Amino acid sequence: MGLDNGTAPTALYSDPDGFAQEVEHIFRRAWLLVARVDDVPQPGDFIRREVPTLKASVVITRGKDGIVRAFHNACSHRGVALVCEAAGNALTFRCPYHAWVYGIDGSLRAIPSEEDFPHVDKAENGLAPIHLAVWNGFVFLNFAAEPECDFATFMAGMDTMYDGMDFTAYPATIHYRENVAANWKLLINAFNEGYHIPFLHIKTLVPQLLTEDNPFLQYHDIRRFGPHSSSTLQRNYGWAPQGAVQQFAMRHLLPTSVPDLDALAAGKAGLTAHPGVNAVGIDNFGTEVITIFPNVILQPLANGYLLFTHWPAAADRQIIDVRVCSPAHPGSLREEFAAANMLAATRDVLTEDIAMSQVQQRGLDSGAHAEVVFGENEAHLRFFAGAVRDFMHENPGRS
Repeated sequence: MGLDNGTAPTALYSDPDGFAQEVEHIFRRAWLLVARVDDVPQPGDFIRREVPTLKASVVITRGKDGIVRAFHNACSHRGVALVCEAAGNALTFRCPYHAWVYGIDGSLRAIPSEEDFPHVDKAENGLAPIHLAVWNGFVFLNFAAEPECDFATFMAGMDTMYDGMDFTAYPATIHYRENVAANWKLLINAFNEGYHIPFLHIKTLVPQLLTEDNPFLQYHDIRRFGPHSSSTLQRNYGWAPQGAVQQFAMRHLLPTSVPDLDALAAGKAGLTAHPGVNAVGIDNFGTEVITIFPNVILQPLANGYLLFTHWPAAADRQIIDVRVCSPAHPGSLREEFAAANMLAATRDVLTEDIAMSQVQQRGLDSGAHAEVVFGENEAHLRFFAGAVRDFMHENPGRS
């Protein structure tokens, strides 16, 4: 594929000084996916989001004018967090320490004993804003004082390739968080190659994904959009769950790449009907693996989507936010059971990846090897290492 980086320094995954540089050169410069506009549907709605990599607490609001905005969750008086609730609806925020009052638009409205602050111009001392952009309903933030590249440049064509996907059709979200003792890039790499699946996931994914003509699960239609990438993942359409319980669970609720042939025949392909998904038209399509740099994996499915956000916490530690998004919440006890069953299956696979990444981290930290090796079948890993290199060398928009 014309890639020249068949190796990468082990220090990329283990060096504390390098990690500190990644925080400053990547996460303070890139556009970061943190929420959806659906999270604040009505004027006055707000949510609080934590961005652990930057030690930032963020409030995202929808103003009375309908505009979605983002602010640092810090009073301009003495820095106290204004919002402690995860979500709510309000027209003002009141600092719990000294009762300074801010509007939902971030403006400073009132200062008790205002005569004691003659040097404070309320018009200039509202909540500190954060640059915000929206794509397909996803809210992205840029924490730089002035972004070095605008959002359209940052998305580098991915926005047009996948524009118009109806993610609003899947409002029911199951969210959970995992703390992992491994570098943030290791699990992103795991999502982006199928080479490990015949071995690590032999009891979970192998029957569902592998076919005789693709025993090492080579990805299809590998594409790159600046620092982002995507590829198409197959399924084994000859596989079916064994037993009544598993068969029932597969037919209900949570998104799964197991093909719902009846739904497809009825023209209900969901997100997989989008022309950017399975653009090469493989017959046994499973899912699209979309990597949004620096830390998001998005997998659109026929009946929902999966969203994985990897937040670096240290050179050898990350926090993963997992969101499983479906058309509706369970409406019966049977559907609740099916949802729990499918969620457990999803967590089983992720747990295998997490366990291996932690073992991998210990090996990398040992200093046994100066470099890791990338094969021709690991093109996305080479892409990703190159994107990290480019951001670290002051080229946030370079492809």
